[in-house]
Amino acid sequence: MICFEDRIRELTVPFKGIYPRPWMTDTDPTQADILIVGASSAKTFHVADVGRHDQFIDALWNRNGLSCRAMYSAATTKPSPTRPNLDRLSRMLTDKGLASLQTNVTCASARYDAEVSKKDRAHGTRVFMAVVTHVPWTAMIIYGAGATDRFGKAFGLAMPKVPSPDSAPVSRLVYDRPVFVSPTLASPGYRTSVWPYLERVVMAIDGLR
Repeated sequence: MICFEDRIRELTVPFKGIYPRPWMTDTDPTQADILIVGASSAKTFHVADVGRHDQFIDALWNRNGLSCRAMYSAATTKPSPTRPNLDRLSRMLTDKGLASLQTNVTCASARYDAEVSKKDRAHGTRVFMAVVTHVPWTAMIIYGAGATDRFGKAFGLAMPKVPSPDSAPVSRLVYDRPVFVSPTLASPGYRTSVWPYLERVVMAIDGLR
């Protein structure tokens, strides 16, 4: 099987001066326990802001003095509205000793998911499938109806509907591992009422060990 890093290097060659965006994580991606999955990325990473491809790969792997966080800061003027919500969920998982990796069903960037081009969506989905194949995740959390629908199409699966915030955790098995569905963490649909639901999801994931 091709090495994960080699596969990501192959899939993230910049196109028209822009890098695909496989993930955000504070850990070695090969050590991530949980995938937090959205639809696509709002912020675009330009080569002019991020640097050479080798630097991009090092930042993805948080090594050689480079990091995902620093790369994000260099590539953006301000965080997307979703960023603090994703980081809050990551901290909830960290508090349980679970390392997370934030990714998207379409590992490509556009201001809104509907604006992702057909070509970028197809390529971005291939990047996501590489992440799902190579990262040793034990569970996923998919947030939002759009991401859930696109995930189902990518895998040819019927996915559960996005639950209400007062629901018990909703999931289905993919590769014999649970994929939890959550209300969105992205604007404009985001509501603070999502957090009690996600606390129950994190507890359910913690109980799997």
